[in-house]
Amino acid sequence: MKKIYFCKENDVSKKVFKHIKEKYPDITVKRKGCIGECKTCKRCPFSLIDGKKIVKCDTDDELYAKLNKQILKKAK
Repeated sequence: MKKIYFCKENDVSKKVFKHIKEKYPDITVKRKGCIGECKTCKRCPFSLIDGKKIVKCDTDDELYAKLNKQILKKAK
């Protein structure tokens, strides 16, 4: 996992963006204006990993936990 993108329009994922960026400085973590997932963006917190895989959850805490788990799994 090299890059994680968050949509700037999705305010719910803002907290997750900050935590992931601080905890994993070796991974590129960015907020973009629009990443083309508008239906998902309106419904729930989400992120895009390496421009391909969408990770979405019901809450920002769930999204953080899922991303954290995937990052640690890739690191092994």
